[in-house]
Amino acid sequence: MLQIRVAEVAALEQLDAVSKTETFAKALGSAAVRPVKAVGQIITNPVETAKGVPGGVQRFFGRVKRGATNLWEATTDSDKPSADRAEEVARRVGGISVDALGYEQERRQLAKELKVDPYTTNPVLAAKLDEVAWVTFSARLGINTLTAVLIPGSMAISGTTFTTDLVWDTPTPELLRLNEQKLRDMGLSNEVVRAMTRNPWYSLTVLTAFVTGLEQLQGVLGRDAVAKLAASAASEDQAHFIAEGTQMLVRYQTTAEPLDTVTAQGTVTARTRLGAVVVPAPVDYVAWTQRVAEFARRSDLKASERSVWLTGQMSSRAQRELTTAGWRVHEDVQWAAPQPAAR
Repeated sequence: MLQIRVAEVAALEQLDAVSKTETFAKALGSAAVRPVKAVGQIITNPVETAKGVPGGVQRFFGRVKRGATNLWEATTDSDKPSADRAEEVARRVGGISVDALGYEQERRQLAKELKVDPYTTNPVLAAKLDEVAWVTFSARLGINTLTAVLIPGSMAISGTTFTTDLVWDTPTPELLRLNEQKLRDMGLSNEVVRAMTRNPWYSLTVLTAFVTGLEQLQGVLGRDAVAKLAASAASEDQAHFIAEGTQMLVRYQTTAEPLDTVTAQGTVTARTRLGAVVVPAPVDYVAWTQRVAEFARRSDLKASERSVWLTGQMSSRAQRELTTAGWRVHEDVQWAAPQPAAR
C-alpha cells in the first residue's frame, strides 16, 4: 500500500496546483451550487482500521483450509438493476456517486489524466478527485482544458494498483457487469460471484485485476477454489495479496512454463505441467517464523522442484531455512501480468 500511496502523493500535488489556477477559479464561479453527493470511503481512519485487521496477510501462511469457509454474503437485493448495485458497490470500495449524468465519466477521465486509480481507497485523493471533477463537470469546462498544462505526461502509476484503460474508460455499472459475467463464464456459482463482487475490501480496480488474472488462467484447473479464497479477503491488504498473486501466476505461465493446476489451500499455489510447485508471494518481507516454517514443510507442497517468488525480500535466516528444505527463493520479482485494453 505504501507504493500506491506514494504514487498518489504526486497526483494530489497536481490537483492542488490545478485548483489554484485562474481557469479553475472561473469554473468554480460558474459551477452548480449543489455539491457532489458525498460518498463514504473504506479507509477514513487508517490507524483504527488497522487495529481491526487480524494479522494482515499472515493468514495465508498459516493453517491449511480448503478454499474459503466463509464467503462475504450479499448485502443487496440481487434483483436490483446493475446501475443501482454498481453504486452500492462503489460506495463500499472507494468509488463515487453515479447519480449525476456524465459526472462519473468526468471523474474517471481526470483519474486517467493523473494516471491514478479512480476507485482509490485514499480518502484524501478521492475527495480531491470529487472536488475538481465536479467543478469541471458543472461548469462544462472539460478535464483536458484544465489539466493540459499542469499534468506531465511522464507521470506513471504504480503497477500494483492494476489500473488500466479498462478501468479508466468503462462506466462503473458496465465494469461491474463485465466482471460478474466473466466470473459466471468461468463456471463459478452465483454465491461465489456475489461474494466476490460485493466484498467491501475489493475496489472495482482490484476486483477487475483479479477477475482478469483468473480469466487469463483459462485451462488451468482449480480456478473456482482460488475465487472462493479471494472472496474471503477480510482486509484491503488481503484483497491485494490475492489479486497480485494471481497476476504473478499469469506472468509465470506467460514467460516461464505452462501451469496445470492452481490451489487455494491456505494460500494460492500452482503446479506446472511438469509437476513443479510455484508459490507467488506479493509481500515486502518474510522472516523465519513458526508460520513460515510450517508452510515450508507442508506435505501437499512436496515436489522435486518448488519455488517461492517474492516481490520483496527474505531474511537471511528464512532464505537459508527454505533452501535447506528444498525451496528455491526468488526475490525482488516485478511481475505484473499483461493487462487487457478497454472493450
